[in-house]
Amino acid sequence: MINVAILHPIDPAGHVPSGIDAFIRGILKFAPLDIRYTLFGATSDPVARPAGRLARVMLGGREVEYWPLVTMGAKAERSVVPLTVRYMDALRRARNQGLLTPCTALDFHRIEPSFLFSDDPRPKNILLHQDMSVIRDANSDILWRHAPWLYERLERRAFSGMRKIFTVRQSAVRRYRELYPEFADRFAFIPTWVDSTVFVPSPSDARRESSRTAFRREIGMPSDAPLLVFVGRLDQQKDPLLLIESLKLSVARVPNLHLAIVGDGVLRTRVQASVHASRLGDQVHFLGVRPPPEIAEILRAADVYVLCSAYEGMPIAMLEALATGLPVVSTDVGEVRLVVQEGVNGHISATRDAASFAAAILEGLKGADRSRGAPCEEAVSKYRPEPVLENIYANHRLQGV
Repeated sequence: MINVAILHPIDPAGHVPSGIDAFIRGILKFAPLDIRYTLFGATSDPVARPAGRLARVMLGGREVEYWPLVTMGAKAERSVVPLTVRYMDALRRARNQGLLTPCTALDFHRIEPSFLFSDDPRPKNILLHQDMSVIRDANSDILWRHAPWLYERLERRAFSGMRKIFTVRQSAVRRYRELYPEFADRFAFIPTWVDSTVFVPSPSDARRESSRTAFRREIGMPSDAPLLVFVGRLDQQKDPLLLIESLKLSVARVPNLHLAIVGDGVLRTRVQASVHASRLGDQVHFLGVRPPPEIAEILRAADVYVLCSAYEGMPIAMLEALATGLPVVSTDVGEVRLVVQEGVNGHISATRDAASFAAAILEGLKGADRSRGAPCEEAVSKYRPEPVLENIYANHRLQGV
């Protein structure tokens, strides 16, 4: 039996809005029977899943075992001591206790924990969810932005010990192959994917209309008002403050426009203050963190999905919106253009500023009825978990021989 350790501080039973969390949950949920995965992660509920005690959670009807090593916030809050630092200390103790001894391969989703296993002979792989050149970007909120030269030096060392290096950005594959030609054959692009068991369109127009009406009643907005929805962390990368600026401009043209924000994060207080200052309190609805089935229902009730990020990999939340038949308005980031076709299933803002994004929102609303449904669903048809994740599973089978 191939036994793979996944080493990253996530809680598979939690609902912290994160593409990395969704990707790892998918690896566990859709894993084939010939590969066993053990997650060494974190807990966002220390009562139900105490740190240091083996836990079992259900993912899509499958029971998954994992070791929660550290406690993390349920809303993606940042602590005085970074989560990665606390996690590495707990992981070192778990390694010394022999908890990882049965594992035949080690999978990482950041480079830092890999240094605890520099001398470990087992096959090691890493999946990077961002082109890390963004740490030199003025908009970056990644802590390594304070010492990018050090990260890049450590990156080379980490890559030298990896069998396979997956990244969700094609630009990263090209850049890494140029930077590290000695490791060129180790780099591979892997797209993100959408959970097609959860994110599906309404079965009929009547059902969709029912969902629209019920959701609008739930959050207290008029039944005939158009609705934008944002899903993600409220942090600098996702730039929700730009979204509020853009909404203010959009409301000048569409006075009854509403926005639902699904997620939480370090900028929530500032975003709420911006909403209040813009006099949009009655039109912006903070829904907090929601589980995937509820998010899918919210997407089916909306008119347009909005993504205003400063930088991205290949955003899973965008794929989830398209899979429900919802058109997208986005900034021109990451791999958005792989699935969003201008004027067909959405619009891409010409520049990353409030006026341009507001113009894209207005165009998206104007063409929402034409763009909704098949043009959205077809764009993500090949980004289902089975074909995408098979690349991960096949790699592990090769290493288990």
